[in-house]
Amino acid sequence: MAQNDLIDILPLAIEIDEATSIGDVHTALLGAVSQFGYSACLITNLTMMKRPRWHENIMANDWPDDWYNHYNAAGHYRYDPCVARSLRTAEAFTWREIEMRSLSPAANRVMREAKDFGLREGICIPVHAPFSAPAVISLSGRKVEKSDLTRPTVTILARQALSSALRIMSHSAPPPTAALTQREKEILRWVAEGKTAWEISRILSLSEHTVLTHQRNAKNKLGAANNVHAVVTAFLRQEIQP
Repeated sequence: MAQNDLIDILPLAIEIDEATSIGDVHTALLGAVSQFGYSACLITNLTMMKRPRWHENIMANDWPDDWYNHYNAAGHYRYDPCVARSLRTAEAFTWREIEMRSLSPAANRVMREAKDFGLREGICIPVHAPFSAPAVISLSGRKVEKSDLTRPTVTILARQALSSALRIMSHSAPPPTAALTQREKEILRWVAEGKTAWEISRILSLSEHTVLTHQRNAKNKLGAANNVHAVVTAFLRQEIQP
């Protein structure tokens, strides 16, 4: 992701980060991802698929009312292939990546009826963290842009929305995290410039292995899914400057 792309993401992430209510969170998130064609979102913790009261774990719901009511009345959660995959993986995936031919009739029905209600394409961003229930941010729309920037941008913004929702629901400030070292900050600044680990190693006269280790440590401290997410989070926490 180029530096200009990071600059474009940053104000969107800041707006989500500064949300003071759950309504503000999904309004900011949908406002940010609508440029890619997404028009509905759901942020929820995940329970085992056979549990009937899954909806008690929803943090933010902007699904169309008719689809949400039908989904619950039909008991779709138990058979939803997006839920099943989100429980198994922490990797973002699009609905198109679900192998329809391998699904049970009930799981196929979930995906088919979602399209009938106007949710024709979507992406799920599962989040798995130690000592907490898995969560997922699900975004959907009628026609979604498929550029190279769509998935990484949407993933970063969705994870920021989950972080803001958890903060608001806990009525507390974000938990303190270990500060980045000066070397970690320096390397993230070069990542923000679009440099690869090898290029950074040449610039700083370090081994590529050392650079990758600093990147990994920075991601762990920031709770980031990837280097770009780490840069955005470091910006938000004012550990580095754009």
